[in-house]
Amino acid sequence: KRRSERLSRRKSTLINKAHELAEFCDVDIALIIRNRQTGRYFTYNSVDLESWPPSKEQIASQLSYPVPVNLLPHDVE
Repeated sequence: KRRSERLSRRKSTLINKAHELAEFCDVDIALIIRNRQTGRYFTYNSVDLESWPPSKEQIASQLSYPVPVNLLPHDVE
């Protein structure tokens, strides 16, 4: 139970930070959180559009977007 509560708090904090970043820096944010144990996904989009976020193929096909960079845990450390 304690672990579940901690996950819920951290997920809430992460979503709040993503929302703040979108608001204060005027950027679009797409966040996906997947629980490894249950496989359940939680998503946050700062823009309420069906076309957002664009797929990797859509980004690569348009010259105005740079190719997305996927960061892994060892890239952040």
